[in-house]
Amino acid sequence: MMVRGACPEVWNKALVFRRVFSPPWLLLAAVVWLLAPATADAQDRIVALSPEKGPTGGGTVVSIAIEGGVVLGPLRVEFGGRPADVLRRTGLSTLEAVTPPGVPGPAPVQVVNELWGTATSPAVFTYLPPPPRLVRLDPPAVPVGTEGLELSIEGEHFAATSSLRIGEAPVPVTVVSPQRIKARIPAPLLARAQTLEVRVSDAALGGGTSNGLSLAVTNPAPEVTAVEAPPLLAGGPATAFTVRGRGFRPESLVHVAGTAVTTRFQTGEELTAVIPPALLAQAGDAPVTVVTPGPGGGTSNAMSLSIRARFPGRFLAFTSNRRGGRNHIYLLDREAGRLDPLEEANSANGNDGYPSISADGRFIVFQSDRNRGQADVFLFDRETRTLDPLPELNHPTAFDGFPHLSADGRFIVFESDRLNGRPKIFLFDTQTRVRSELGQANEATADDGLAAISN
Repeated sequence: MMVRGACPEVWNKALVFRRVFSPPWLLLAAVVWLLAPATADAQDRIVALSPEKGPTGGGTVVSIAIEGGVVLGPLRVEFGGRPADVLRRTGLSTLEAVTPPGVPGPAPVQVVNELWGTATSPAVFTYLPPPPRLVRLDPPAVPVGTEGLELSIEGEHFAATSSLRIGEAPVPVTVVSPQRIKARIPAPLLARAQTLEVRVSDAALGGGTSNGLSLAVTNPAPEVTAVEAPPLLAGGPATAFTVRGRGFRPESLVHVAGTAVTTRFQTGEELTAVIPPALLAQAGDAPVTVVTPGPGGGTSNAMSLSIRARFPGRFLAFTSNRRGGRNHIYLLDREAGRLDPLEEANSANGNDGYPSISADGRFIVFQSDRNRGQADVFLFDRETRTLDPLPELNHPTAFDGFPHLSADGRFIVFESDRLNGRPKIFLFDTQTRVRSELGQANEATADDGLAAISN
């Protein structure tokens, strides 16, 4: 196949022929002699293939380097016993050939000289299978929190050695056929909304990695069924409120009039939020929605949060004996033009008076002698229509009266003679239910009372 004169002895022979046989015909005879097969040299061998791998479909141009001689004469190149097209000879001992189609795995490569019938010792070229290709996921999307999901993947070129990766996590796979595989997705991958890339690899056979398909883990669409808030006044302070519904997620945000506000996730059916003073600047109805980010999610239906305009002097509490000659307390809503007789607060067998009211008109504190004919202090909640007898405030045998309520409805300042028979000023916290004597205000030998308190 090759010129065996690749060894030094034969080349020396050639140089001698060139000096001795100077006429061209003598030199030609020497070349023919040199081309005769040698018997003493070892078999020629392929020392390099570049590249050493290629697809099973063939068509890879492979450079072949041979050690042992010069490439001369008609040649045949075989890959795994299949003939390959010889493109060209690129040097004295190199040539290029195009691989024929093959099967995955190693294939012996030989170069055969058809004139002399000699062949190289074989080298190895590896046929690589085509990479997997993904076509469709079933399902392509799944609700967040799903457990036990079986994902079906359709495509081609799947093999028993195929492996699956979802996001960054390897997932065990079952190969159903070269066109379909399936896998059970671990629940932690579906615990939050995200888009996961699905890829299949066949590294064991060198087939590479497939294209990616997206698996969407979707949030539910939020729905608002109720908005619960205390009375809101224009220009008021930051106020907490509650949004009820379904489909809420930890990443959901409450929006008031299109602006996201501070939100705290309670359950999938309840969120709490705080409306800031900036959104309470003007009276009117402010739409409340819940926005959950994708995948999935979206913006809920809207419900209104009512912000009322301030009405200076809107509520008026007073005493009247219009019913049966006894004194009772009443509340007039000047804005609504409505009188509240406060029937749940007034007594049937006593006198009620000295009312004081919170700024929003919800709470009224007053004095009543309904118990033992002695004055005590009571607190009425107009929103819940409940009466608080304030047992922690009142003394069983002393006078407690002339109450005044702070504007926010929390503190009651009142007069009592429980210490030494002289009237003194006391403070009661309706939230902590703690009563305290205002020692800094009271004088031991004086009468102190008829107090008022700011907000």
